[in-house]
Amino acid sequence: MLLWVFLLNDPVKAKSAKLFPLLIAAVVISLFSLFEILPRISPGLGFFQRLEWISYDWRMRAAALQDQPVAANLGAVFIDDDNIQYFNTNENYGFSFPWPRHLHGWLVEELENAGAKGIAFDVLFSELHPKNPKANVRMAGGKIYSSDEFFAEQLRRSKGAILACAGETLEENWTAVPPTDLFRTNAPFIGHIASEADSDGVLRRALPYRDDPKLGRIWHLGIVLAAQAMNLDLDKAVVKADRIILHGKSGPERTVPLHPDGTFLINWTLKWNDVHKMAVAGFDEVMEGRSDVDWRDKLVVVGSIGQGSNISDVGATPVSKTTYLVSKHWNIANSIIMGQFIDQSTLATTLLLIILLGLLGAVLTLEGRVLTSIAVVFAGIALYVTIAWYLFVHSHYWLPIVLPMGALVASHVCLVTYRLVFEQNEKRRVRAVFSRIVSPEVVTELLSAEKLSLGGARRQITIFFADVRGFTEMTDSVQVRAEEYVQKNQLSKADAEAYFDEIASETLATVNTYLATVADIIKKYNGTLDKYIGDCVMAFWGAPTANKQHALCAVRAAVESQRAIYRLNQERFAENTRRKKENETLLAAGKSPLELLPLLTLGTGINSGAATVGLMGSDAHVFNYTVFGREVNVASRLESVSGRGRIIIGEATFLDVQRDDPQLAATCVLQPAVAVKGIRGNLKIYEVPWKLTAPAQPASTADTGSTDEPVGAEQKTAQI
Repeated sequence: MLLWVFLLNDPVKAKSAKLFPLLIAAVVISLFSLFEILPRISPGLGFFQRLEWISYDWRMRAAALQDQPVAANLGAVFIDDDNIQYFNTNENYGFSFPWPRHLHGWLVEELENAGAKGIAFDVLFSELHPKNPKANVRMAGGKIYSSDEFFAEQLRRSKGAILACAGETLEENWTAVPPTDLFRTNAPFIGHIASEADSDGVLRRALPYRDDPKLGRIWHLGIVLAAQAMNLDLDKAVVKADRIILHGKSGPERTVPLHPDGTFLINWTLKWNDVHKMAVAGFDEVMEGRSDVDWRDKLVVVGSIGQGSNISDVGATPVSKTTYLVSKHWNIANSIIMGQFIDQSTLATTLLLIILLGLLGAVLTLEGRVLTSIAVVFAGIALYVTIAWYLFVHSHYWLPIVLPMGALVASHVCLVTYRLVFEQNEKRRVRAVFSRIVSPEVVTELLSAEKLSLGGARRQITIFFADVRGFTEMTDSVQVRAEEYVQKNQLSKADAEAYFDEIASETLATVNTYLATVADIIKKYNGTLDKYIGDCVMAFWGAPTANKQHALCAVRAAVESQRAIYRLNQERFAENTRRKKENETLLAAGKSPLELLPLLTLGTGINSGAATVGLMGSDAHVFNYTVFGREVNVASRLESVSGRGRIIIGEATFLDVQRDDPQLAATCVLQPAVAVKGIRGNLKIYEVPWKLTAPAQPASTADTGSTDEPVGAEQKTAQI
């Protein structure tokens, strides 16, 4: 990736650059792991836990919509506003709520006679009802019972009646508020109905039991009801930190998974009014025998669905903001009977998911393009949420979503931000280094490349050396003429220095004109301008971006460079012709003549092969993208023997050109093999002609700075 390319030259920076993203990911993972642990230590620090609860409620609602298996022996007898109105206004009763207890006794008698196996009252009987002769009941044989006594007698006769036990918490100790002794001692079973909503007010879990100093262990009403159906021996239950094992006296056992706080999650599969899955009737219908429901072997929950302030029992649950809480009892019983418990992932599993997804977010972000990584991360989120939804709805497994997804997204966002900031800095550095040595197109390719080897790599490239011929002779002759001018005109030291500076500036401008002409053409053909070596231009093709036709591009650039120099000389020759005419006028007026423009030529050497390329130097000193190796030395030697106005290429370059442009290769002329300094053996070389129509052969005056004709294409003053 581009953000690492410059750092490859500095091991310390490279190591830091690789470690810093990992450090960011580690910090994100640590934070989200801490977010998971802290609420277990201090429940008040549960912001992310509340978000997870929202995701839990969403999944619970989805599960409730599915056709889940339900126990066939569940039932409910409801106390609603119509019942209260009925018993209050009916001439046979005239009782206001709370009703005299003999009404509940009659209900027990009716249900028992109808074959009900368990009758759980979600109604508190913690006090005796005020005595009312109107509520007395005459039994067979003439014995008269008070309302409470009749209820107690029916409880005593019952085999499966369960009374509700409330409780209160004082100084972290729970104390039972059981039914009054008359009822408690006659009832076969009691079960606690304590509900503790989560901090957001939603009832999601229940305590399987409560321990009372006097009464001992009191199991939840729903568990006691299920124990009736499955013949579970609650006295022999095995309680562990993470689960409760309920053994059957002669049947199956059930394992209830526990939350770390000792609670278990309520599976709200059954709605309060799901008459298609439960036996449902009104209190008055059952008591008076008007119900046509078959109650045989049913587990019946008696509770309120009224709206009045004295009977209302509603609260927020995962499936609804206003749920009749009596429904929790048969949902708990159903979970035990069907073995459908909500199993929550452990702390270790959650932390592992946070670590894995946090690392996944880091890997996806660092190993691809930013936009691609964003798309992949969102796809990963969708996949994970879908898996979590499926596991909950179909397997009742609560896989956490918020914190693992938070770790994934946070690590991704942090590292995307890091990459955007860091890569922008690196892109500015790339642009700063390469904008002057390669074409804008190559710079754009560099900035968009995923992988580059700028830190040192072996590449197949073509190396190009072009030397401006006649520059040394020109500078010598210019220096001589300048000294003669100073002596002839008796210039002062200050004036002489100023004159020499002016001459040096003109000389530099001349060579820069020639070098810039060549450099522009190198960029045009997407070459990499390596450096200026005095009056020589060094360039190469094939790095930092790959170029399968690197040799052909280099040769074409060389041809166009020679032609451009030729055109430049024609322009300067025309300017010299104009200056000569002007000088005649100046000399006649006794003024100094204008200097004639030097006409220089170009000698070019090109070679192809494997070489080492990379950035050399440091940010604090010289920082250059360059190339070195044997083939580079060969190219330099070919430039030395190329003479004036000639292009000499090595055999490897010729073969590549022959492959890519046979027509151009056919114009190349094989030259006698040469031996050059520092290279073993003779080199097979070719000359590339660059001007098809030969002009007249003017005499070169590059060493004097004057000429009568432009330098010709076929001028060869140095032989190979």
